[in-house]
Amino acid sequence: MAALLVVALLCTAALQLVNFVRTSQFNEEIAQGTLHMLSQRLEDNPAALTELAALFDADMRLLPLETAAPELDRYQLDRLSRGQALIFHTNDGRSVRLLKSLSGERLLHIELNAVTDLQAQAVAFLLMQDFRRSGLAIEDFLQQVQPYFGFPLKVMPYQDLYLTETDRGRLLYGDILVRISIEGNKAEALAKLPGEDRALVVGPINAFNPYSWQAITVITIIGVMLIGLGVYWVVNSFETRLRKLEQATSRLAQGHLNARVAITSGDAVSRLGSAFNKMAEHIQRLISIQREMVRAVSHELRTPVARIRFGVQIIEDTLFDDPFVEKQLKGMDSDIQELDELIDEILTYARLEEGGPILDFQQANIADIALQVVEEARPPEKIAVEYAGVDPATSQMAEVEPRYVHRAIQNLVGNAGRYANARVRVNCSIGTDTCRIDVEDDGPGIPEDEWDRVFTAFARLDDSRTRASGGYGLGLSIVRRIAYWHGGRAMVSRSDVLGGARFSLIWPRKHQD
Repeated sequence: MAALLVVALLCTAALQLVNFVRTSQFNEEIAQGTLHMLSQRLEDNPAALTELAALFDADMRLLPLETAAPELDRYQLDRLSRGQALIFHTNDGRSVRLLKSLSGERLLHIELNAVTDLQAQAVAFLLMQDFRRSGLAIEDFLQQVQPYFGFPLKVMPYQDLYLTETDRGRLLYGDILVRISIEGNKAEALAKLPGEDRALVVGPINAFNPYSWQAITVITIIGVMLIGLGVYWVVNSFETRLRKLEQATSRLAQGHLNARVAITSGDAVSRLGSAFNKMAEHIQRLISIQREMVRAVSHELRTPVARIRFGVQIIEDTLFDDPFVEKQLKGMDSDIQELDELIDEILTYARLEEGGPILDFQQANIADIALQVVEEARPPEKIAVEYAGVDPATSQMAEVEPRYVHRAIQNLVGNAGRYANARVRVNCSIGTDTCRIDVEDDGPGIPEDEWDRVFTAFARLDDSRTRASGGYGLGLSIVRRIAYWHGGRAMVSRSDVLGGARFSLIWPRKHQD
C-alpha cells in the first residue's frame, strides 16, 4: 500500500508538471496569432498603439529590448529572438503579461487584467480589417494567416451556424458575435462577410483540458514505469538474497559446514535464511558428533588391536615347532591386519563423506600417478597389471590432489585384481578439459542392474565372494567421494577389451571452487 501511495503521489506530481508545460504551450498557441497581427500593425504604424490598447482593453507599451533583458534568462531571450512570445502570469494568476519582439530592438509589452469576450471581438475585428486590406478571397486569406493561429479560422453559411433571430440581426447590423457553449468549455467569434450570407468563424477556442488523452497517456506510462521499477527493485532484492542463500547452500553441499546466511530483516526470505542457518548448525553439530564418535571408536579399536598383535608376537616367540599353533597364529595375524585396514578405510571414508576434506589442489601428472600405481600394485598370483594410457613424458598436467587421486586409482586396481582372471588394464587419457582413468579386468564383471549400487558404502554384491577376496565394501565408496570432491564422477560399465568390469573416473582438468 505504501508503494502504491508513493506511485500515486509521483504520478500526481508528474501530471502537475506535464500540465504546467501544456498550459504554457496552450496559452502560446492561443495568443500567437493575435500577437502576430498586433506586431504587423505596429511595425507599419507605431502610432496605432493607443487604438489597439483600447480595442483589446489592455495596457500596451513599446519598450527598448534592453529594459526587459535584465529580468529575462538566456532561454527566454533566445525565444524572443526567434519570434516567439513570452507569457507570464502575475498577481496570483489574475493578470497576464505578454512580450513579443519587434524590429529595431523593440519589445511589445501587453498586460491584461482580465480575459473577456472583448478580446475575442478584437481578434475578429482585426482579421476582418486585414482581409479587406489584402484584396484576397476570404479562403485564400484564411489559408495565408491560419499557420499563425492555434485555433481554426473558417467561413460558414448562416444556415449552418444555428443562429437565433437576434444573433442574425446583430451580425447583419455589423456586430461581432461571441458565443460560449453551455458547458463553458469553448467559445467562438462570428463576423459577417460583406455582401455574403456567410460569416467568418474564429474558433472554436477550446478551454484547457488538464485530463486530455495525451496527459492521461503520459501519466499512465509514467505510472507503469514507476510500478515496474518498484517491482524490479523488490524482485531484484529477493533474487539477490535468494542467490546468496543458494551460494550458502552450495557451500554447505561442498562440505563447508560453517556456511551461513546473513539475516537483515524479518520477511519471508530472512525467515527462510534463519531456518537454513538452524539446519546448517544442526547438521554441523551432528556431523561433528559423528566424526568424534568415529575417531573415538577407531582409536579405541586400534588400542586393543595393537595389544592383541603384541600378544600374538610374544606367543610366536615362546612357542616353537608346533605347526597347529603356528597356523592359528598366522590366521590371527591376518585377521588383525584386516581389522587394522578396515579401521583405516573407515577413517578415510569418514573424512571424505562427513563434510568434505580440505584438498590441496596442485598441478600434477595424472599419467605418472597412474603408472606409479601400476608399478606398486601387488595383485594375486597369475594376475598381470598393465598400463595402456598416455605416455607420462608427454602427458598434460591437471589440477588435482595427488594423494587422493593416487588412492582412488589404487583402490580401483586393487578391486580389479581381486576379481580378475588374469589381466588388469589401466588406461589414462587427458583431454582439453577433462581427465579420465579406466581400470578394466577380465573377470566375471558386474550385472547391469547392480551398477547403481556398486558404489554404495558396505554394499556386497556377492557376500561370500567379497569376504573371500578380503573386501570391506568401502573402497569404491571412497573412490566415488574422491571423484565428487574433484568435481567429477565415478562410473562402472562393461569392458569392451577384456570383457569384465570397467571402472571409470572422469573429472575436470581445472578445479572449480
